[in-house]
Amino acid sequence: MIKPVSCVLLAGGQSKRMGKDKAFLTLNGKTFLQIITEKLSKKCNEIILSVNKDEEIYREHLKEFNFKIVKDLNPYEGPLNGISSVYSYISNDFVFIATCDTPLINENLVNFYLEKIGNYDAIVPVIDGKIQPLNTLYTKNAVLKAKDLYGKVKSLKGWIESLSVLFLNQNELEKIDKGLWSYKSINTPDQYEELLRKFHQKI
Repeated sequence: MIKPVSCVLLAGGQSKRMGKDKAFLTLNGKTFLQIITEKLSKKCNEIILSVNKDEEIYREHLKEFNFKIVKDLNPYEGPLNGISSVYSYISNDFVFIATCDTPLINENLVNFYLEKIGNYDAIVPVIDGKIQPLNTLYTKNAVLKAKDLYGKVKSLKGWIESLSVLFLNQNELEKIDKGLWSYKSINTPDQYEELLRKFHQKI
């Protein structure tokens, strides 16, 4: 039986390299925020947005969805801060932590990871030798560790080193996500233009 999963969607970054909020970039007439929320709502029965802007901005874009909004405790202090801030709002034992700059995310990864996590605290993909700490599955206890560690470590890497982790290589991931599009972040104007060209769109 597939267990219920919460989704934490990190949407509180500064988007310095992009020059505008990545959550509200559009693809096929929808914002990245809408696309990712729609996909993950199919697999997660709880959506929690970690944000720093006015809540109404997000509500305006996600009218058709049920979700919680949590303001980061320490605005613009990185993803570990956002993850630490949402702990008390999580209802389920498993948490898929996603980022708002990957509109091509494959929502089937949620169940794929859920079947593999076993007694581990987290599943962490490894692509081209680099760990991918976002768009993957954690336990709620792992998020508690992030909350307890915050201030002592501020990087996702430092947090992951404190956990019991199942690392998955890209060959395993490609069984579900051919092309590994779930881990191709859109961080710069050039990357956004390339994405639009892929879909034959204009800025």
